[in-house]
Amino acid sequence: MSVGRALVCRVLVIMLCAFGMVASSAWAETPWPGGRWEPGPATYGADIVSRVPVMMDDGVQLNATIGYPADLATGQRAPGRFPVLVQFTPYTDAVDTLYVEHGYITATVRPRGTGTSGGQYDNQGLRDREDGADIVNWAAHLDGSNGKVGFYGCSGPGVLAIITAAEVGRHSPLKAIVAACSGVGEAFTHGVFLNGGVVTKNAAALPLIGNLIGPTVTAYYQNIYANMLAGGDYAYSRSYWNERGTIQDAQAIVKNNIPTLLWAGWNDVEDEGALMTYAGLQNASAGRPVGGPMDPDQHVSGRYQVIINDQNHGVGLDPSIWLEWFDTFVKHEKTRIDRTTTPMHLSEVGSNRWINTSTYPMVDDYHALYLGTDGTLSPRPRYAARGSQSLVWEQPDQPDGTLTYNSAPLRYGATLSGPIAATVYATSSNTNLQLIASLYDVAPDGTATLISGGALVGSQRTLDPEKSWYDRHGLAVRPWQTAVEDDYLQPNQPYRLDVALRPRQWAIAPNDALRLVLTTQTPSAGCVTLFPLSTDPCFNTEPQLLTLPGGVYSILSDREHPSSVSLPLLPYMYYPTAQSTVTPTSDGYSVPIDWGPDRAHRW
Repeated sequence: MSVGRALVCRVLVIMLCAFGMVASSAWAETPWPGGRWEPGPATYGADIVSRVPVMMDDGVQLNATIGYPADLATGQRAPGRFPVLVQFTPYTDAVDTLYVEHGYITATVRPRGTGTSGGQYDNQGLRDREDGADIVNWAAHLDGSNGKVGFYGCSGPGVLAIITAAEVGRHSPLKAIVAACSGVGEAFTHGVFLNGGVVTKNAAALPLIGNLIGPTVTAYYQNIYANMLAGGDYAYSRSYWNERGTIQDAQAIVKNNIPTLLWAGWNDVEDEGALMTYAGLQNASAGRPVGGPMDPDQHVSGRYQVIINDQNHGVGLDPSIWLEWFDTFVKHEKTRIDRTTTPMHLSEVGSNRWINTSTYPMVDDYHALYLGTDGTLSPRPRYAARGSQSLVWEQPDQPDGTLTYNSAPLRYGATLSGPIAATVYATSSNTNLQLIASLYDVAPDGTATLISGGALVGSQRTLDPEKSWYDRHGLAVRPWQTAVEDDYLQPNQPYRLDVALRPRQWAIAPNDALRLVLTTQTPSAGCVTLFPLSTDPCFNTEPQLLTLPGGVYSILSDREHPSSVSLPLLPYMYYPTAQSTVTPTSDGYSVPIDWGPDRAHRW
C-alpha cells in the first residue's frame, strides 16, 4: 500500500469512528484493570500429570503436579510452547486449572519435607530460597515451556514467591510474581508472630496449620512455638527469622527486574508486611533507601503494585486479576495496568469504597492527639498538676486495668490514611511493662468500632533508627524495634515507649470521635479461639512472665513527658472513589478495577 493510500485509509477510519460507525475491540473498554484486557472463555482444557520429580542441586527430589494446556475437543495436550506458572506450596498438590485454560503450563511444587517431596522442611528458609531458584530453571526447561516463568501464591506460597524472586539473580526466566497474603519475612517478628515482643494468636496457630501439611511439619511448628514461649532465639529478631527474609529482599527483586503484585487485607496478619514490601520495592526502583519511608513526591513504578481489601487472611482474592498480571508481564500483553501512577489500591473502611494512591506512608504531616489525665485526647496538651495515671498488670475488666482517652467529635469527619503510632511515657514498679494500645471510632450513639491496635513489651523498646519512620516534624509514624534482646527497666524511672499500631485506610464519619484505650493484657477470652488468624498479642514468654506480673505503671502526661497518639489525618473522603466491581472469580467480593492511565479513548 502506498503512503498516500495509507493516509486516506487512516483518515477514513477516524471519520467513521467520529460518527460511531466503527467499533474496534482494541479501543473498547473492558470492566477489568487497565480497561484493555479481559480473561475471556477457556481456550484450553487441562491435561494433569501427577508425581513429577523435580531434582534439586543437592540431590533432594521434590514432587510436582503439572497441568498442560489441552485441546478442548480431544483432551490431548495442545501443541506449541507456553509460559509456565508455578505455585511453590506446602499445602496442596492441586493445580489451578484457570491458568491452564488460558494458555499457561501450571505447576504445583511441594517444598521439601511436605507431601511426597524429600528432604527436611525449611519454612521459607535459606534452603527453600535455593530450591525456588532451581524450580524456576526446571520450569523454564519443561517440555512445552517457552522459557518464561511466573510464581504465585497466598500466605506461605506468597512468601516463597518473594524469596525466590530475590534469589534468582538478573536475567532469570522468572518474569513476574503475585505474592498474596504475604510480605518480606521481616514482618514475622513485627506483627505476624510477635507483636511488640508478645506472641500472637497467629503464632499459637502454627502447630494447627502444620496439621494441614503433615505430622513432621506439625512437630516442626510445635518446636518453634515452644521455643518462642520459652524465650528462646525464635522469640527475637535473630538469625532464624532473618534467614526468612528482610526488606533487602525488595532491593534484590527490583535488581532482578521482577514485577510484583502484592495483595492482603486490613484484617490480615500481613497487612503491614505487604505495605512495607510495597514501599521497599518502590524505594528500590527509585534509588532510595529500601527500608525507609517513601518520599511524597517520588516517582512510582507500575511494575510494583499492592491491593489491600477489608478481609481476613486469604479472603477476597481474585485469580483472574492475577492472570492479568501474568498476561501483562509474562505474555507481554498491552493491558496498560503497568502505566498507572497510583499503584496502591486500598479498600477504605467506613466509606465502603476503594481508593487509589501511590506512596507509603500516605501522609508526611501527622497530627498528634495528647493524652490528658482527665481522659481527654486533645490536639493541645492539657497538663494537670498530677501528670500521671495508674495502670496495672491485669485483665482489662479489672480495677485499674484500663485507661481510656476520648477526643471531641470530629465535626467534619476525617480520613485516617497509613501507619499509626502511640508515644507513651511511663514508669513501672518492676523491671518490665507491657502496653496494648487500641484506637476506636466512636459514633454519636456511643458505638465504638476498633480501628487498629498494637503492643509493646518495655524491655524491647529499643528502636532501629534505619527502619523507624517519622514525619517531617519528628512525630513517630512507624516505630520499628530492633527486637534482638531485652533491655530491662529501672523501676520507677520514666521511659519513652513507641507503640506501632497497624496501618489503616479509614473514613471517620462527621461527628464521630476517636478513643484510645491502653491496657496491659488482651482479654483471655479473645485468645482462646485461634481462628481466624490475627496478630492479637496473646501469650507472654517465660522471661516476660518473670518480669511483668505485679507491675504498677504510671502513664505520664506532663511537659517533659507528652504522651500522645500520632495520626495520619486527612479531610473526610479525601481521595476520589475508584471504580470496583464483583467479578465472576472474586468469590462475591468487590475488587478494584480502576487501574492504568486515563481511560479516555485514544487513537
